[in-house]
Amino acid sequence: MTTLIPLLALLALADQPGTATVAFEAPKYGVKALIPKDWPIAAREEEDRVFVALIRQDDPERPGVVACELGLAPENLDEYRTRIDGNAKRAGPAGRKLARNEVVKDKDPKRDRLETIWEFRPRSGGLWRELSVRILANRQMYTFTLNVDDATYATARPLFDALVASIELSAPNTGADLLEKATNRWVQREFKFAIDLPEAWRPVLAPSEVALFFANGPATGIWSDNALVVAQPHGALDLQTLVKEVPDQLRKVEPNCEVLSCEVVKQGKLDALETVVRTQRGPFSMTILERRFRGGRFDYEVKYTLESKRFDALAPALRKSLDSFGEVPGSVPAAADKSS
Repeated sequence: MTTLIPLLALLALADQPGTATVAFEAPKYGVKALIPKDWPIAAREEEDRVFVALIRQDDPERPGVVACELGLAPENLDEYRTRIDGNAKRAGPAGRKLARNEVVKDKDPKRDRLETIWEFRPRSGGLWRELSVRILANRQMYTFTLNVDDATYATARPLFDALVASIELSAPNTGADLLEKATNRWVQREFKFAIDLPEAWRPVLAPSEVALFFANGPATGIWSDNALVVAQPHGALDLQTLVKEVPDQLRKVEPNCEVLSCEVVKQGKLDALETVVRTQRGPFSMTILERRFRGGRFDYEVKYTLESKRFDALAPALRKSLDSFGEVPGSVPAAADKSS
C-alpha cells in the first residue's frame, strides 16, 4: 500500500476554519481519500473515473470540479512531463497556457508527483486554472485534477493539496488471480477462464467495463503494450466466412490500416480466426494480434496491442499465450457481454 502522508492532510485541513471532510473509498480502484464535505460527489467509480466532485463558485451555473481518474502508468513521470511540454509547444489548445509542468521529487520515489497547471479563458469569460497531480503506483497512473475559476483557486488549492496528501493507494481489483507463478498464469475470477501472460506482464484495471480481463507489459516511454479479453454469448461464428469479411470490415473502421494476415489457425483442439493488423494511433505505429474462437461457454476475442517495433520479437510469446487460453471449472454469469 502507498500512503501519501495522511498526517499532513489533517494538519492542512486544520488550518482551514470550518472545514470538515468525509472519508471516500473506492475498493475496486484501490483509492481512499479525505474529501471536503462541501465538495459533494457527483459521480463515482464509472469507467476510468474514480470520483468527480463539485465545488461551489460565485456563479452557481458554473461549478468547479475536482476529480480522480485512473489510467495506465508511463515508464516514469518525466516521460509524461516531456509529452505535455511537447504538446504545448507544438500546438497548445486555443486559449490555454501551460503555466507549470514539473516533477516534484520526494525522499521516497513512490511519492514523486507530476504537477501540471493550465490557465485558460473559456468563452463564457473569466480566468480558470486546471491543476493536475499525477502519481504512479501499482502499474497505474492516478490523476487528481482541480478545475476552478481564479476567484475560487486561492481557497480551493490548500484543500485540494490536503486531499491529495490524504490519498492511500492499494492495488486495484483487476478481477484476476495468479494461478501459477512459474508460467505467469492468471484466472479471471468471475468468468472462470485462464491465460498464461508473457513474462513481466500483469493484469491491471480494465479501461472499459466491456473488457473482462485486461493486462499490460512493462511501460516503454508513455506507452505500455496490452492485452484484453472480451466475450459474448454463442452466436453465428463461421470462421471461413470471417476470413473473407474481416479485412474489409477493419478497413471500413480504419481506412489506413494494413491487414498483414487473416487466417484460421489451430489453438489447441480449437479453430480460431487469427488477424494481424498494423495501424497508426497518434504518433505510434501499432500492431494488433487478435484471435476469435468459440469456447465451451462463450465466444471469445483475445487481443494483443503492441508498438510495431516490438511485435516481431514478441510474436512467438504472444501466440504461446493465446494457445494457453482455457476455461476452468465453476459457475459463471449467464452473459459475459458487459456492453449491453
